[in-house]
Amino acid sequence: MPMPQMMQSIQSMRPRSARKRVLIGAAVLLVAGTAWYLFRPELLFVNKNVDEGFPAATAATPAPTSVGTKALASGRFHKAAHETKGTATIHELANGRRVLRLTGFETSNGPDVHVYLVAARDAMDNDTVKQAGHIDLGSLKGNIGDQNYDIPSGADLAKHQAVTIWCKRFGVNFGTAPLSMMGGSIPASVEPRALADGSFHKVAHDTKGTATIYELAGGKRLLRLTGFETSNGPDVHVYLVAARDAMDSDTVKQAGYIDLGSLKGNIGDQNYDIPSGADLAKYQAVTIWCKRFGVNFGTAPLATK
Repeated sequence: MPMPQMMQSIQSMRPRSARKRVLIGAAVLLVAGTAWYLFRPELLFVNKNVDEGFPAATAATPAPTSVGTKALASGRFHKAAHETKGTATIHELANGRRVLRLTGFETSNGPDVHVYLVAARDAMDNDTVKQAGHIDLGSLKGNIGDQNYDIPSGADLAKHQAVTIWCKRFGVNFGTAPLSMMGGSIPASVEPRALADGSFHKVAHDTKGTATIYELAGGKRLLRLTGFETSNGPDVHVYLVAARDAMDSDTVKQAGYIDLGSLKGNIGDQNYDIPSGADLAKYQAVTIWCKRFGVNFGTAPLATK
């Protein structure tokens, strides 16, 4: 190709190449911006503190000791997906207004976090909140500190007996406070009762943590794994095994088991519903089982509480 034509060709390519780089750059910025909006990673490192005083019904009733003010129900937060601490108390003020007050409160920060009154006696997982129904009291004012939330006048506190810190963006229960009656205004909440627990030991893979079976309100039973860690693998399930322990894979196969479902994660706290007909006098161990290869990763023998 003659030199003039070659130079003309190169010059005609430059604008297209520049436009392509601009488009790629814009696409990268769009993806990054969307990811930032969804996950808000900076919130992991930035706490939002709040310090609200006790709500006053009128200027003449500024303190919880004022005449006509009473506590209806109270409970302490426990961890669900994130460490959550402090006390939730429902107060009735002199004018009949009801307020939820969080004191000594602390949880993780996150995007679009709200305060829910949940129509259940407790919520140790996400599904309970989704299935039970709730009243949204508004966006969390701060992840640390004392704060107040108005309760709608029509809220039935005999039905909504727990307070949950809820991430609406991802549908996650950060932590819940089951409420107990104070003064007879709300039926007493039944705290989860531990029926049996045990620590995991290694079989085919290092497996750590504690397995605890709880009885919740209404008789529902739940297996909760805490401080849990094992290997990842294909088609791994959680079994209740009809034996006092399982030091190998053959014991699980021969003893029989109840499959509680696929392992939700190989690291972290998690919950599994136990069928109502399960005989816990017979099923006395929890095994992490790889169905693909028939391998016992680790087992926790359960001791009755």
